[in-house]
This record gives sequence, structure tokens and C-alpha cells, in this order.
Amino acid sequence: MKKAIKLLVFMFCISTLTNAQNIKEAIQNTKQIIEGKKNLERDIKELKALKVKLQLFNSAFDSKKSSKVNELKTNILTDMIREVKQSNEKSVKARREIAQSSSEIRSDRNENRSNQQDSKKGRFDKDDDRRDATRDRANTKDDMRDRRDDIKDFKQQIARAELQSNILKKIKVVNFSFKERDLASAVVNKKMILEFVSSLEEDLIATKRELAEDKREQREDVRERQDDRNERNEIDTKNGRRGR
Repeated sequence: MKKAIKLLVFMFCISTLTNAQNIKEAIQNTKQIIEGKKNLERDIKELKALKVKLQLFNSAFDSKKSSKVNELKTNILTDMIREVKQSNEKSVKARREIAQSSSEIRSDRNENRSNQQDSKKGRFDKDDDRRDATRDRANTKDDMRDRRDDIKDFKQQIARAELQSNILKKIKVVNFSFKERDLASAVVNKKMILEFVSSLEEDLIATKRELAEDKREQREDVRERQDDRNERNEIDTKNGRRGR
């Protein structure tokens, strides 16, 4: 009798924790998608404006107008400083998403342990138990894949942020000159600015991909929450009551 009471208490605690975790994940997913859409719209707009400045810079560079090139470089630097700051913020966000994915996996494992305890109750609805366990293992596998994606995204974001920061430091002190002795250096510095812009294009692609991943995770989490509700509402054929 005492064992049965302890088991019921354990099951109730797991169910309560799972429900709380599901609500937390739903809020986090919605927030990430809203934030991702805003970032995508902002990044597209800012990159478009920067490319207009870059066209003017390239035109002045080809004409070897050093004063105009340096004036435009100073203007472009404002964009570069802003983008480096945003990249660092995205790195922090990417690290936070890894922590969230890890939390989801821990919740999944708790639920898997709950299923194992549930299967030891000697109930008659063994087929339901097996289906629940299979679903929860599949959900755990999905969340582990999501965590791997988050880790990959984080590493790529860190690499882009470091590249952009290094280029910014170098370009800040550059003074473009088209004297013969400075021409090779001018070309190298121009290539660094172009590399910076290319990294922003890569960042834009990554933002689109991460937004798609967030939407996929949201669909999976909706399905998981529905599975959890179904499990709580299953009829216990042995006790003739509805599970909590």
C-alpha cells in the first residue's frame, strides 16, 4: 500500500513538472519565433542599406578618390560597429537556446522514467503504456536533434562574430591611400570590408534557417503537449478511472 502511495505521488509530481515545462517551452518558442522574425526583417533592411553604401565606396575606390573613400569608410564603420554588437547579442541568444534544449531533454528523460514506473504498476493497459513510451522516446530523439542543431548554430555564430570583430578592429585604423606604395594594402583592406559584408549575408541565411528550425520545434512541441494531455486523460482500465 505504501509503495502504491509513493508511486502515485511520484507520478503526480512528474505530471505536474512536465505540464509546467510544457507551458515554459510554449512561451519560449513563441518568443523566439517573434524575435527571429523581427531580427530577420531588421537584418534584411540593414544589409540592403549597407550594400548601397558599399556601391558608393567601390565606385570611389575604382576612381582612386582617397578622401571620398575614407569618408565612406567612416560611414560604413558605423554599420560595422552596429553589426558586431548585434552578432555578439546573437551569440548570447544562441548559448541560451542550448540551455533551453538541454532543459527539454531533462524533462523528456523524467517523463521516460515516469513511463518505466508506470509500466510496473501491473495495469491492464500495457498497449497504451508501450505506445506512450514509444512516443516519448521519439520526442526525446527530436529534442536531442534540436540540441545538436543549437550547438552547431552557436559555434557558427561565434565564428562569424569573431571574424566581424577582427575585421572591425583592423578597418578602424585604416587610412586608404592610392599612392603606389599603398595600393596593395588598399586592395587588401577593401577585401576585408567585402568579407565583412559576406559574413552578414551568411548571418542572414543562418537567421532564416534558425527561424525555420524554431517553427519546426514549435510544431513538435505542440505535438508533444498533445501527447502529454492524451496520456493524462487515458482511461486506466484496471482502476476504472481517468489518469491525472
